[in-house]
Amino acid sequence: GVPARPGTGMYVKLTAPTAIALQGNDLLVVDSALGRLWRVDIGLNTLSGIAGAPAWPTTAVALGPDLSAWVLDAASHQVLRFARDGRLLQTFRGGSAAPAPAGLALTDGGATLLLADAVLGQWAELRSVGGGARPVRPVTPSGGGVAVDGIATAGETVFLLDRRAGLVHRVRRDGEVVDSLGVGELKQPVALAVDRLGRAFVHDAQDRAVKLLRPGRPTRVFESATLGVQQIGAIAVDERFLAVADRLTGQVAVFELRGEAGR
Repeated sequence: GVPARPGTGMYVKLTAPTAIALQGNDLLVVDSALGRLWRVDIGLNTLSGIAGAPAWPTTAVALGPDLSAWVLDAASHQVLRFARDGRLLQTFRGGSAAPAPAGLALTDGGATLLLADAVLGQWAELRSVGGGARPVRPVTPSGGGVAVDGIATAGETVFLLDRRAGLVHRVRRDGEVVDSLGVGELKQPVALAVDRLGRAFVHDAQDRAVKLLRPGRPTRVFESATLGVQQIGAIAVDERFLAVADRLTGQVAVFELRGEAGR
């Protein structure tokens, strides 16, 4: 159990964490079994709930530079942004550019929201509430499209998870696919997390492992047994830490990344 607030004497046990986001000592945890979104302070080992935030198996989350919580409510086709004190700040909708949002990412220092749409095979860029959503369809050098099952960013580079092909595509903001990672390495990729250094971490469900992909470097594999996790439910990463949620035990393990992203 984790203290709900310092001094309250109340404890909360996570049941089934299915999505997480990590930045420094701040960790967002979607517990879809309880239908709650929690903000965890890793340093103080305390958590607080975000009232009104959706917390379903399809919910995705991200942390902004100001540590605001961005929450994808896929069922309602919108993204909600909450302040650190839990206040609802903004509501974004992708409209026709993202009618079936499957993931979200932030870029331009948090000024631009990217909404991935797996059905249309594209992402939508939203820069302000009420503003138009600009669709971007990724295209390979040969002119073909790619699947957009997950999205992450590192600087101006967009990373897309392509589950069917078993690849992670590195894409320019204009949609041009630069290259693809994980060729012959990914068997059943289901989740993607990327840090600011451009290191791509992928949850491979078939191998029950987290795989680290970098251009021109061999793939590193962190098996769930090595991580002490029974069933990986979600992953998140920043420059210093890798967080792995265990949806069976209701725990989130945080590992320090050292040197070449070792544990």
